[in-house]
Amino acid sequence: MDLRASFQDGIRWLRALGTNLYFWTGIGVLMGIGIGIYLVVDAMIMPSYTRHDASTTVPNVEGRPLEEADSLLRSLDLQVEQETGRYNPNVGQNIVVDQTPLPSSDVKPGRRVYLTVNAGEVPKVRTPDLTGMSIRGAKNRITSAGLRVGTVSKDPTPSPYANTITRQNPEPGDSLQEGRAVRLWYSTGLGEEEVEVPNVVGYTVRAARDSLLRTELRSVVVDTNLAAANEPDQPVDTESLERTIYVRKQGQPPGVRVRAGTEIRLFTTPDRETARSRRGAANDTTVPSDTTASSN
Repeated sequence: MDLRASFQDGIRWLRALGTNLYFWTGIGVLMGIGIGIYLVVDAMIMPSYTRHDASTTVPNVEGRPLEEADSLLRSLDLQVEQETGRYNPNVGQNIVVDQTPLPSSDVKPGRRVYLTVNAGEVPKVRTPDLTGMSIRGAKNRITSAGLRVGTVSKDPTPSPYANTITRQNPEPGDSLQEGRAVRLWYSTGLGEEEVEVPNVVGYTVRAARDSLLRTELRSVVVDTNLAAANEPDQPVDTESLERTIYVRKQGQPPGVRVRAGTEIRLFTTPDRETARSRRGAANDTTVPSDTTASSN
């Protein structure tokens, strides 16, 4: 009975509240005040924070120096975020190469604009060894190394292998700035004329090579690494080594006539006196030729 009486009392209270004019008047006043506050904030205060009606057109700053692009964007109330891209040899250093948002985009003031600039430091790469490669293969190798192909010329000195690279500039292993050019020379094959093989026994390998080239002959060193056998863990500097090792035997004996561009095999020793002592014997035509020297 108590529970039922309480329920009935609650119903009567709600009915009285629903017909109470003061209650509904108070509710109406509170709602009016809330709506008024919302309208004032939305119309007068929020725009100063959100800049709802304000917009800025992003200018095109690609191709401009970073400092100039930064100054222009900040003058339009835009923020700048710098990103460094991969070095492009065809664009100046610290030049803007890309931007986000794109030029002519309408954005709110204060928006960040991301600028990608060309790397300020030019990377360096080592020149690959292109000797003996085909012309096409050498060009591909140069490009893949981040370098450019320079002039490609016929080598005036004949060589046994037509259409292969005989020399290059810069030399293999040289350190170059990325994007630099590498000049190439290629062989047109053996020459038609015959030349006389000079005596290069007793010479340093470098001097022997130079002497043979003056006669339009090529050379190949058979056992250069033997001279570095005492220091097997050390890298071989071929250019320096060729100035300190000597030719003890040559594949074709002096005085023999061969076609221009023929390769003469050079057998070496680090012992200067041993090489010089064999110089006289080299003039003997019984010295093994290229066809038999490898067996010795």
